[in-house]
Amino acid sequence: MSRHETIRNEILTQLYGYRPSARDAERMAKFAHREGEVRDATAAEFERECGYLAGKGLIACEPEAIAQAHKRWAITAAGIDHLEARGLV
Repeated sequence: MSRHETIRNEILTQLYGYRPSARDAERMAKFAHREGEVRDATAAEFERECGYLAGKGLIACEPEAIAQAHKRWAITAAGIDHLEARGLV
């Protein structure tokens, strides 16, 4: 599995576990540093891969009410189906 795929899998797995709550890329990267498979990934890498997954419809951006520039991400029904179909959860 490539680094991109590993980060994407980490994002989907984390968001699945936190559903229906949303998480930001920085928090997901910090969790991955402690517990995940990509301990050296940056928040910028997570943000970039979140954009990719959002383009595929697997996650959605939920901006903060107070700080619209602060993006938070949540898994969609398609993302849940994707993980379940692959037996990843």
